[in-house]
Amino acid sequence: MKKILIIEDNDDIRENLEEIFSLSNYNVITAENGSIGIKKALSESPNIILCDIAMPVKNGYEVLESLKNHNTAHQIPFVFLTASAQEKDIAMGKDSKADYYLTKPFDTSDLLNIIKKLLKETA
Repeated sequence: MKKILIIEDNDDIRENLEEIFSLSNYNVITAENGSIGIKKALSESPNIILCDIAMPVKNGYEVLESLKNHNTAHQIPFVFLTASAQEKDIAMGKDSKADYYLTKPFDTSDLLNIIKKLLKETA
């Protein structure tokens, strides 16, 4: 079973995503901020990471930077899932080392297809 790490500070969104992925037969790990997310990414070795950008403690860009500079975590596919939908935010997200940038609100089937595609590419 593939393992997905969800790093999201909004309880409702995090719980909703956890339910979506659990029902889709993923092993789900969650973190409520970027600092905890980094620790869980390193200790749990997820197959993919889904991360918000605007969060307390460490934002999504800081999480991505920390993990992409780590000798083992740099290979984990990383998806930004964020409410930051302005052109400059999208451009910045696409210029980052993230594998995908998806804005909220999102279509559940689109999100699941993106995750499946990224996992297939790294298999």
